[in-house]
Amino acid sequence: MKYEIFDISNFKQEEFEPLGTKAKYWCSDPAGNHYLFKSIETYDSTNKLISRDGEDWSEKIACEISKKLFIPCADYELAHNNTTRGVITKNFISSDNAYLVTGNEILKNYSAPINTEIPKKSEKQNIMHVYIILRRIIRNKPLGFNSLPNIKSAADFFTGYLMLDALLSNQDRHSENWGLIVTGKGRFHLAPSFDHAAGLGRNESDATKTHRLNSLDQGQHVSTYVQRAKSYFYLKDKRLRTFKAFEYFGILNPRAALSWLGQLNALTTDIMQATIDPIPAEIMSDVSKKFALEMLRCNKANMMTLIPFFKENLDPLFRKRQIKTYE
Repeated sequence: MKYEIFDISNFKQEEFEPLGTKAKYWCSDPAGNHYLFKSIETYDSTNKLISRDGEDWSEKIACEISKKLFIPCADYELAHNNTTRGVITKNFISSDNAYLVTGNEILKNYSAPINTEIPKKSEKQNIMHVYIILRRIIRNKPLGFNSLPNIKSAADFFTGYLMLDALLSNQDRHSENWGLIVTGKGRFHLAPSFDHAAGLGRNESDATKTHRLNSLDQGQHVSTYVQRAKSYFYLKDKRLRTFKAFEYFGILNPRAALSWLGQLNALTTDIMQATIDPIPAEIMSDVSKKFALEMLRCNKANMMTLIPFFKENLDPLFRKRQIKTYE
């Protein structure tokens, strides 16, 4: 059965989402349920309307993969509003008294007491800085989601977010694409993961994907392609690749990383394919489906090699030595 593409042409448009571009807006269905619609169309730096084809199916696949891994995430559905395609998601803040604070605001507001070097731009997130904030400031797991073995705190769950980024080759976990929820009682909880559309090779043409899938040149193969994915996390001035960002967090938090890799190990190729196949053919080609599956397979294989290394990091002295090698 294919994923449904919801027609929201009769939804009432309420307000533009201030984060990002005017391609995002809040709307409500006839029953009064509120959704954020994210169009695949957006505006470039010159205010020209452009289409980012594939952002809808990549977001949907990321959402379904997250659910299978038990990673808290915003729930996305494919949608269209007559003029353009996109996805819709319900507001994951259920209480009127609660609100979202994005990572850029957290980094700005809590940099001084943590006494950690502040990056010049919010996008240059110091990964150790983020880890300290998760441990000392946010602390609590996402609301409404169950703990897993060795996965209970905000830092534990964020380790899973970075594993998800590495699995998808998602290169868009910038400082406005994670955050905390402040409850009416003033408690801080890590927000569910959201905005994963910049992954699974959605920006590559079918011709490029076909070439990489069939090339005998190892440098052109998908297994090499996925290793190039960059995160928005930095160590000093070095930008980390998505795999390295997860690896570093796993050194800091090895028990959680090992638990998440246990979840990933259960994500078989058949399950991956069954997650991708229901995307309707009119929005995702067969070549794109094969390419996305191969990316998932390659990234999973790379991350599973980290298990012995993370087990060694359960020893505090070994972990301390490894952290120093990154400094």
